[in-house]
Amino acid sequence: MYSFSHPSAGQRRRFLLVGGSYVVLWIAIWHTAGLLDQNSVSLWYLPAGLRFCCLLLFGWRGLLLELLANMACGLLQIPIPTDLPAAFLSAQPHWLIYGWFAPVLAYAVVLLPWRRLKHDALDFARPADVALFILAALAASTLAASAGTFRLAHVGYIPQAQWPEVLANWLIGDFIGIVVLAPLLMVRVWPGLQHYLQTGHWAHLRKSRNENGDSDLHTALIVVSALLLVFGIPWSWGLNPHFPLIALLLLLPLAGLALRYGLRSAVLAAVLLDCGLVMLIALYDQFDLALQYQIVMLAIALVGLWLGGAVDARQRITLRYRDFASISNDLLWETDAAGCLLEASGRLAQDAALSPGQSWQELLGASSQPQLMALEHALSEQQPFHHLEVSLKGPGDTPLWVQINGLPLRDELGRLTGYRGTAVDITRSRRAEAVLHNYNEELLREVAERTRELNQSNSELATKELHLQVLLAAAPVGVLELDDAQCCRFINVNGCAMIGYAQEEAQGRPIFDFVHPDDRNYVEFVLKINRQNDAVHWLEFRLARTELRCSAHCLNLGGSGKPDQSMSGMIMVLTNATARSRQDERLWTLAHYDALTDLPNRILFWDRVEQALRHAKRLDSGAAMLWIDLDGFKGVNDHLGHAAGDALLQQVAQRLKGRIRDSDTLARMGGDEFAVIMPGITASESASHVATELVNSLAEPFDLPQGTAHISGSIGIALYPQDADSVESLTQCADMAMYTAKTSGKNQVQVWKG
Repeated sequence: MYSFSHPSAGQRRRFLLVGGSYVVLWIAIWHTAGLLDQNSVSLWYLPAGLRFCCLLLFGWRGLLLELLANMACGLLQIPIPTDLPAAFLSAQPHWLIYGWFAPVLAYAVVLLPWRRLKHDALDFARPADVALFILAALAASTLAASAGTFRLAHVGYIPQAQWPEVLANWLIGDFIGIVVLAPLLMVRVWPGLQHYLQTGHWAHLRKSRNENGDSDLHTALIVVSALLLVFGIPWSWGLNPHFPLIALLLLLPLAGLALRYGLRSAVLAAVLLDCGLVMLIALYDQFDLALQYQIVMLAIALVGLWLGGAVDARQRITLRYRDFASISNDLLWETDAAGCLLEASGRLAQDAALSPGQSWQELLGASSQPQLMALEHALSEQQPFHHLEVSLKGPGDTPLWVQINGLPLRDELGRLTGYRGTAVDITRSRRAEAVLHNYNEELLREVAERTRELNQSNSELATKELHLQVLLAAAPVGVLELDDAQCCRFINVNGCAMIGYAQEEAQGRPIFDFVHPDDRNYVEFVLKINRQNDAVHWLEFRLARTELRCSAHCLNLGGSGKPDQSMSGMIMVLTNATARSRQDERLWTLAHYDALTDLPNRILFWDRVEQALRHAKRLDSGAAMLWIDLDGFKGVNDHLGHAAGDALLQQVAQRLKGRIRDSDTLARMGGDEFAVIMPGITASESASHVATELVNSLAEPFDLPQGTAHISGSIGIALYPQDADSVESLTQCADMAMYTAKTSGKNQVQVWKG
């Protein structure tokens, strides 16, 4: 099929030229067919073959050419009267248009979809393509004949009772025209025409190996001779046989031409034979036997097409295998039943200087043949053999090693006629095997030496490993090794005791399984930021199962600063920090809390005040400080004793804590002085309200082991940032406000007024 996608200007001009020539040729063949159409009997209709090829090869452009040619022929059929318009109107224009378009469209209905669905070219060497071609020809002929007969019957050109006969005659004529002419055009004309449309030059087809320069001449001479022999001589002698099937004898020279020259000669011979038949039938007026002759013409066309295609397919296969054999590096061989060489091809045949007639024993080399016995056994048993390695006589004294395969050949009676097979040159591989054998021996000696050294190294390593295990077991610390996924790869006995897992249970677990849930985020953060750190880093966390506090010194393995980059993971040395941690907590508590009242002392209070002021400044809020001094404490201490004073201070602390918020901080500042920092207080009324409750609670009696005590409290209030903007100034303001409360009668609250 020809593709017209993006044609150039030259291609368009060449197509118009070819299209014009096609219309002229179509009209000429149509006129010739009309001359041979005697008594409404048409042996074949060659324009059908032209139409079939045009639509199949050119698609919708071919449809335009066909319509143009059909309209021209239709106009030529209309006689030219003196009054042309009146004659045209009286001729029923719709039937004229139907007659021009219907047969062409009938072909298009079959061929255009086939052209779209079949992406590759039509190949008559493929039986499936031949079958599709015949089916398409039959379908197109049937549709065109039906459309044409319908018009003839309705216009009145033929009687209604005669339409089946006309339909059959039309169908057979179109079908013969297609199967005779279309293969000739597609095989012999179309390849050169396609090259001309694409390039502007006509390409002469390369002849096959079975053809020669005179093959067309030989074909024509043989066809003419066959026609004269079958028809000319009998008729010239007055025999004039009335048995048309004698023409089937023409199949014999057709078959000979197809077998000798292939498809190109077969389609040419079929056209020439059918042309000769048509002319002889017209010459001797044998139209009353038209159907019989049409059967003969069909037989000639189909046999030529099928046989020529089969011969071409066989020639392609033969040529393919012959080319493979000529360029193959292997040896393709065949022997007779006696073991004498009949044929040898391939590069290896040239290298071994093989020639027909040599016995296979003569071909064997003088070197050792380990598999010769297997070859002789297969030959004696007439069995196939595969992958047997034998040595042939090579050029000079060099043996030629081959790997040989063979299959027995048998005649129709099952008798052995010879062997056929292949052989592959393995000389290089045999030499390589010899070198490899020597190398293997040397390698075995080297491996033995390396094995001895490795065993010695393994023994030394085992001793060192045992020593290391003893050290790890005796170490008073836990040793934990993690892999890249932070899972346990090794842990010693002391480490297992600390984390509360057995060694088998701990193996493969993530480190976070050993860490207390509240400390896991902290441990994960520290390990993450120190992943690429080569230095030893430290962290401390609680263990999940044992509730112990663990101090860990960690070292990354295989870091950028380590010489051995094959190691990976981390080593952690674990020590029990529970006692030290508790001691640190006790020391911190003693440093920041009052031992008597368990309240924050001055140090912790100043820290809380600084935090409250920073928070208030950041949030644009405020804070209030209450400075409390006990009234009458000295009297209780003097009359009831120091033990009573201590008990009184403890109860005062409990009462004050019970009346402030959890976010407030109450501290003992020393002696009988207390202080409160209240974050988030912006108005003095809120602070005064709390202070008043504190004063009222202090005024209530205290039941002490030594007796009942009565005291009161004086409280001074200072606000941040209204009264002061620093810890020192805020404390001074609250202290002076408290002093004002004491001098004003005690047992009251005073807000600093600067």
